[in-house]
Amino acid sequence: MNQIWLKKIRVVVSLAFLALTTLLFIDFDRFGATPAATAALYPQFVPSLLNFAETLAWGTTGFLLVIGLTLLFGRVYCSTICPLGALQDIFIRIADKLRKPRRVKFRYQKPHLILHYGILTLTIVLFLSGSTLALSLLDPFSNFGRIASDLLRPLYVAAHNGFGQLLESFGIYGPFPLHWKAPVLETLIFPILFLIGLAWLSAFKGRLFCNMLCPVGALLGLISRFAVFKIRIPKTACTLCAHCSIYCKAGCIHLKTQEVDFSRCIACFNCIPVCDAHGIGYARARAPESQSEDAPSPARRALLRGAAVTAVGLAGLSGSSSGEAKPHNRVPSTVANMRTYPIAPPGAGDIARFNDLCTACHLCVSACPYSVLQPALLDYGLSGLLQPHLDFATGYCSYECNRCGDICPTGAIQPLALPAKKTVQLGIAHFIRDNCIVYTDHTACGACDEYCPTNAIEMIPYRDSLTIPEVREALCIGCGACENACPVRPYRAIYVEGHPVHQRAERPQAKPLEREMQSGFPF
Repeated sequence: MNQIWLKKIRVVVSLAFLALTTLLFIDFDRFGATPAATAALYPQFVPSLLNFAETLAWGTTGFLLVIGLTLLFGRVYCSTICPLGALQDIFIRIADKLRKPRRVKFRYQKPHLILHYGILTLTIVLFLSGSTLALSLLDPFSNFGRIASDLLRPLYVAAHNGFGQLLESFGIYGPFPLHWKAPVLETLIFPILFLIGLAWLSAFKGRLFCNMLCPVGALLGLISRFAVFKIRIPKTACTLCAHCSIYCKAGCIHLKTQEVDFSRCIACFNCIPVCDAHGIGYARARAPESQSEDAPSPARRALLRGAAVTAVGLAGLSGSSSGEAKPHNRVPSTVANMRTYPIAPPGAGDIARFNDLCTACHLCVSACPYSVLQPALLDYGLSGLLQPHLDFATGYCSYECNRCGDICPTGAIQPLALPAKKTVQLGIAHFIRDNCIVYTDHTACGACDEYCPTNAIEMIPYRDSLTIPEVREALCIGCGACENACPVRPYRAIYVEGHPVHQRAERPQAKPLEREMQSGFPF
């Protein structure tokens, strides 16, 4: 079976998906609305599955395509479509170049069935109980998204802007600069540690993450047992050269028995071109003769044991985080902004529903032009770890933008037409007079009124010809422009209290043009 061409096709398709997905996260402004971006997102398994469960739309059935391919050819998703799989292959390739010449690359690895299927069971149990924590931490697409959005994107922005400045130094008009605002440092700990761990596992253990920790890999591994075509080793053609086992990054080829554990095979096809006898390759699956129909398989027993051990729930741990900045007012503010609920993105609708669907892939974080969407730490509780929230210390929700809902791959942020989005009330602004510089410093301000897009803030007479803000709650949409503009530190004089369930605000009669706020004082 001379099927060397299979690996070449797999490598080209894998690199194409990796490039498209990476561009989607690091340069969304240029790439996010293109058909190629849609093609890259459509077959991503977990986002597609969650989106279909929420909308039942045929445009979100990419997971069915993946299941169909798996039933035909095995886990081709893991080797060609999954961007985290391609990233692991890059680490493996780099380690191969650095490895000593005579050192064996990979060996047959015993299956970690209890752990693998136990994690799958735990993930399903938590999801059915209303928590996406396990999906958020282990979903390959979401983990790649955090790596690209939180770690690669700042490097891309720096290189892009540096190249533009270099061109301008030669009198050439360069590209428009890109903007990136750093999230809270604690939210970067998980993607950094995950990237380091993934690189180590890939270099020394191959695709062990896919076959031990990944719930998508476990589910597709179960489905691939029924695949029509499987990698097979004809015993009459095998010369026991061991090349296929040495190059198998999944560690699923058992040379002594000349068998392939196809539930762990990721269909990378590395074994095919190194076979001198050209014996290994795809063939129609046949039922093993030695296995009785009544005998339970080891995988089935491991799945049942894993289900019994891991069928537990995790309680949500509520918490909040607040950032501090250097004071801009003469008299430091003293009344803290006690926010009870975080501000979920427009289109989330209900925070509980949003937490149930969001896998924290951070695609919306990359897409947000005002950088107001940032990863949360414990704002939503432990079950909402790293899910996006609106951080008005870094930006505000633009009145003319609905990009996050259009790009969300899981349906956690539902798409909203711009007129409808303009009346969604994410929360209500609360004014603290004791923090306001009009009250403490007897200085005219009005920044909150100037930047409110709905005229929800009205400046009323105070004293000595000064005016002080008053919030008209019916008009407030909770966009955070007022909080972002407020110069008071460390606690702002106006802040937005989020709604656990988004409400509707009255439509303003007139709306001033929104101006892009620069760094420093916005007035």
